[in-house]
Formats: sequence, structure tokens, C-alpha cells
Amino acid sequence: MKKGSDELKRLEEKLQRLEHRLRTQKSKAKRRELKREINELKVDLGWMLMNYGDYERGFLLYRSLPWSTYGEMKYNGLARALIEMGFYEEARMVLGVGLRTYPDSYPLWIAMACLYETTGDYFESLECLEMALEFSPYDDSTALYNKSLVLMKMGCYKDAQEIIDELIERDPKDPKFLTQRGLLALEMGYPEEALRYYQRAMEMWLKDQDLDNGIAIYSGLCSVYMELGMKKEAMEVALEGLKRFPDKDPVLYYNVGAVFFEMGWRREALEVLKKGVEKFPDDEEMRKFLKEIEDDQDDPDDDNKSRLGAFLLLMALLFRKVRKR
Repeated sequence: MKKGSDELKRLEEKLQRLEHRLRTQKSKAKRRELKREINELKVDLGWMLMNYGDYERGFLLYRSLPWSTYGEMKYNGLARALIEMGFYEEARMVLGVGLRTYPDSYPLWIAMACLYETTGDYFESLECLEMALEFSPYDDSTALYNKSLVLMKMGCYKDAQEIIDELIERDPKDPKFLTQRGLLALEMGYPEEALRYYQRAMEMWLKDQDLDNGIAIYSGLCSVYMELGMKKEAMEVALEGLKRFPDKDPVLYYNVGAVFFEMGWRREALEVLKKGVEKFPDDEEMRKFLKEIEDDQDDPDDDNKSRLGAFLLLMALLFRKVRKR
């Protein structure tokens, strides 16, 4: 993640320098040019911050953009931040106004589709993606990729596979496409095939690391290894993922907890899940599952049953978390 972190730091420092120059600049012409450069930088920096999970700062940067010259981008950035932070009604309002203002906007239709996907309204999401495809730039695959995600969540695996295979043919080195193909194979019951795609995705991701793809790959690899009974490999990838992203996603704590339970290390599993609750106190699912696992300890005469039950609960939650990516 060092490359991405360095780029983020570079942009933040550049923004500080430009804002300092603006405060000391007297020339109106140069001030206009500096403001334009600052706003362009805010667009890039705000989006990158959200790529790394800092949605509040991304929201603030997009909110500071002028409507007159950055209206479409501002609607899109604000909507993404609101969706990621769970403010769905607010995001719906922002996108509604945005699409009335920019009815042919490819990114805004995609954003609305993402909102519907997040709230489980898959048919509405597909309708928005079909609208987006009408305005899609020839070299952009976002709408098609998102369509494959929605189709997969609806259980339309063959339709999703056709799309994602086409995208991989276009760009065989994109870790996002490879990860999605791996998850699709896992959902269809082909773990060996899934493993090949995830391993290839990891190989590509290590060359250009980002947060979302990284978490999805580590989560998926752990799931595949567990499915194949490869406990040692599952533990290694689970621990590595948690070490890389200890503050970014609760699914990485589920990874380690699930593996520890499968190994029979109940105390260690409980410890890591408790740490997860400390890191993500608003994650109700983690609290619920932790309590159920703790309650299992009160039944010492049925250890195998409780261990299996806790493990299955964790794995079910893990798969739900992976599907959200």
C-alpha cells in the first residue's frame, strides 16, 4: 500500500502549498488560476481519499467545490461519500437533483445504480445501469462490471459470467475483474477455479495496490482456502490481510476468527473478534456473532457441535461480507 499512500500524501501536501499560495496571491488572474488548480486537485484527492476509506474527508472536499463549474462531479462525489457512510436517503436526494440537472450523466446513473444495489433494490439498479450504458464512453467498463455484480447478487450466474469473462478478455490484468470472476466461481461451486482467479488477482494487485481490491482478494482467498480444506494457507492469508488493513474492514477479523475456530483455537478466535468489535463498535453483526460464540462456551458437553455451529455462523457472515464488495 506504500505506493498509494505516498501518492495520497503527495496530493495532500500539494493542496496545502496551493492554498497557501492563494492566501498570499494578490493578482486576480493568478488567483483564478490557482483556484482552478486547487479545485482540480480536490476532485482527485477527494476520490482517492474515498478509495482509502476516508469518506468524511472526501465528502468535505467535494462539498467545497463550486457548483457552477463542477456540478456533475460534485453530485457524484457527494453521493459516493453518502452511500459509503450509510446515508442512503440523503444520497438519493442528491442523485435525484443531479440527474434532473444532468439527465445524460454516465457517472450519476452509475451512482444511482450503486445506491439501489446497496439497498438491495436490484431490479432498479439494473434499470439505472441500462440507462448508464446508453451514455457509456466506449473505453469505460464500469457500468458493465457493476451489472455483473448485480446479476450475481440476483443469482443470475451465467449472465454475470458472460459479462465478466468479456471484461477479462478486454483487460486480463485487472485485479478487480479477476477477483469478481473468482467470487463467481466460488458461488457456483467451483473452488479450484476460484483459487486460480484469486491467485492471479493477487499477483496483479501486488503491482498496484489499492484498498477495495486488496480487501476483496484477501477475503476471497481465505474463503477459497477454507472451502478447499487448506487451513495453513487460509491462516496465512487471513493474518496477512489483517496485518495490512487492521483498521479498514471487519471482514478481515472474521477471516482470522473463522480460521482459528476451524483450527480449534477458540480462545484465540474470541480474542481477535473482540479486537474487531473494538475497532468497529458499530458493526452489529460482529457483536451478535461474538455473543453467540461466547454463549457456546457455556455448553462444554457439546464442544464439537458448538464449534461447528460457531464456525458455520462465521463463514456465513464472511460470505455475506465478501458479496458486498
